[in-house]
Amino acid sequence: MQAKTIQASGRLGFTEETANALDLASGKFAKFAKDDEKDALYLIIINEDSEDAFPIKLSSGYYYVPTRQLFDALAYDYENNNIMFDLVRQSSLDTDLMGHVYYMKPRINKRKEKYGDIIINT
Repeated sequence: MQAKTIQASGRLGFTEETANALDLASGKFAKFAKDDEKDALYLIIINEDSEDAFPIKLSSGYYYVPTRQLFDALAYDYENNNIMFDLVRQSSLDTDLMGHVYYMKPRINKRKEKYGDIIINT
């Protein structure tokens, strides 16, 4: 399932389809876990706040997570690249990570640059 895209602002935005599949709602939270050995990033959807959780927010009909600091710390170049993630359900990790766990498989493409009305592929 295509999950989300890191917007140029650093927010992690969810498509409507993904938000419905993940049963997202205001009042839920997202946590992230990194497995350095596997070079893997995981999304964990939880129902209660914790000190390392991000609130799931709703704006203009779409859900997002304010993740700029996280992606800056992970050195994702979301300002120059279009970074999307496909989510792969990892239910075997739910108990250990205390939520609904998804592996975040990245797809990275260079952003198109705009000059006036002209779009240039770089």
